Amino acid sequence: MPQQQPARVPGAWPALPPITSWPEYGAPEFYAADPLGREKRFSVFVAAEQWRLQGVALDQLDDVDWYVHTFGDARRLAAQILAATNRIRGFQEIREARQVKREPHALKATPGWPPIRIPGGGGRYLNYDQHQAAA
Repeated sequence: MPQQQPARVPGAWPALPPITSWPEYGAPEFYAADPLGREKRFSVFVAAEQWRLQGVALDQLDDVDWYVHTFGDARRLAAQILAATNRIRGFQEIREARQVKREPHALKATPGWPPIRIPGGGGRYLNYDQHQAAA
């Protein structure tokens, strides 16, 4: 008996070749691909399936392993946060530091640098002269 060919119905989907390569979801190639292309749509399906499988794997973990997987080493993270918090000056410490009176900074010109404008000096500049270098 001869093998029958599938009937060709007008308007039916054509037989498409299988997808052998596709861009990874979120990669630059993914964004550069044709928005309606088969490969881009397939990338979305692959990413959705990977997300689903990751959720299934997390659901199978017991509580302790789930927290370790989700939050990592909480003691190390807490220690880092505490160390960073201890480096931040408190409100009282900042207030006290602002109340300390200091002498104004003495301006001094440096060789090779442009002149320094003197604040409140009415447009005067402090220049580095050669006689300052000899002194």
